[in-house]
Amino acid sequence: MKLFFNLIIPFILNLSSADGVSKSIEVRIMIYSNSQKINIKTYGNVYVTEEKTGEKYILLEDSIYEVTPNNKDYIYLSQQKLYSPIILENANPSSYIVINSQKYRGKFKIINTDSNLRMIEFVDIERYLWGVLGPEMGMSWPIEALKAQAVAARTYTLASLNRKAEYDMTNTTNDQVYTGFENISPQIISAVNETRGEVLTYKDKVFFAYYHANSGGHTTTPSGAWNSDIIPPLRGVKDPYYKNSKHSKWITYISNDDILNFINSKGYNAFKIKDITIYSKDRSGRAIKLSFKTDRGNVKLEVKDLRNYIGTSDIKSTFITSIQKMKSGFKVYGKGWGHGVGLCQEGAREMADRGFNYKKILQFYYPGSKIKDMDDVYYDRR
Repeated sequence: MKLFFNLIIPFILNLSSADGVSKSIEVRIMIYSNSQKINIKTYGNVYVTEEKTGEKYILLEDSIYEVTPNNKDYIYLSQQKLYSPIILENANPSSYIVINSQKYRGKFKIINTDSNLRMIEFVDIERYLWGVLGPEMGMSWPIEALKAQAVAARTYTLASLNRKAEYDMTNTTNDQVYTGFENISPQIISAVNETRGEVLTYKDKVFFAYYHANSGGHTTTPSGAWNSDIIPPLRGVKDPYYKNSKHSKWITYISNDDILNFINSKGYNAFKIKDITIYSKDRSGRAIKLSFKTDRGNVKLEVKDLRNYIGTSDIKSTFITSIQKMKSGFKVYGKGWGHGVGLCQEGAREMADRGFNYKKILQFYYPGSKIKDMDDVYYDRR
C-alpha cells in the first residue's frame, strides 16, 4: 500500500469544541515516551497539524503510517517531513486511530524530544475513565464495584493534574493503566456515567485515592509504601473482604544468586547468603525491612527494594508472612497483591457481591472522606 497524505486548506475544521459536554476537564496522558517509532493506522478521517506553522494535512482513510524522529526539530510521518510537534485529531466521532494495536479517539500531540518520540493524548476526564476501568478492574465486574473504582480513579486523576509541564499521567501502573477504547463495556460506561463528576475529598480537597488489587487483610498507609504524607482516609483499615480471591495468598521462590545480586547492588560484597528473616513490620503487618545473614555479616534492606529488584509479579506485595530456607534459595510466603494503599479492588468486588453500594465501599476503604462534585472542590486548575 502506498502511504501518502493530502494537503488541505488550513482551518478547514474547528476541532477544539468539547463534545458538547459541560464542565469538561481535559486530561493529558503520556501514551508513549522515548520511542523510536510509532505505527498509526487510520479508520476514518484524521487530521494532522504542524503546531509551528499551522499547516494542516489529512491522513488517508484505512492507511498505515510510520512516525519517526528526524534530527531534533522534525518528524517523519511516513515520507512526509514535518515540524515537531504535530497534532493528530479525529475529524468526527466515528473516526479513530490504532496506535501499536491500541484503539484511540481524540486529540494527540507527537513531540520529537532529543531524537525520541513522545506521544500525549488529550481526552475528557469521563471518557478517559472508560479506558481505565477495564484494565484496572474488569469489564464485567459488579456495577457497584466499578462505580467505586470510577470515583477513586476520577479522584486520583484530578489530584494528578498539572504536576508536570507536558502531561498529567502515564498510561501504566505508575499512575493508572489506560488502554484507550479497548476493554470498554456497557457496564463500564454505566459506572462512569452514573458517578459523573463525583470525587473523594478530605477537608474539601481531592487527594491521591490510591487503589490496588488485594490488601491481604489490611490496607496500609502511603508512608508505608512510598514515605508519603498520611491523611485519615489513607491510614489503613483491617479488611475482611480480601479473602475470596486467588491473590489473597502467594508463594514465590528466590534463588541464592538473585538474593546475592540484590544485596551487592546496594554496595555490599557478599559471597554467601545464610538466612533471611523479617526485621521490621508496619502497623498493617507488612514487612518493612529484611535481615540478610551473609558471610560478611548481617545486612538490613528495604523489602520494597527487593520487590522492585526481583519483580512485582513474583513478590506480589510487601505483606511477607514467612521465609523458608531451601537448598539453593528461599521460599517466600505472603498475602495480597500490590502496594496495599486505599481501595482493595477485590475487596470492593466482594463487598458489591454482598450488597454494599459504591458509597459504602468507598466509605470503608477511605474512612473520613466525603464524596463531592468535582466542580465544588479544590484541585490544581492551571
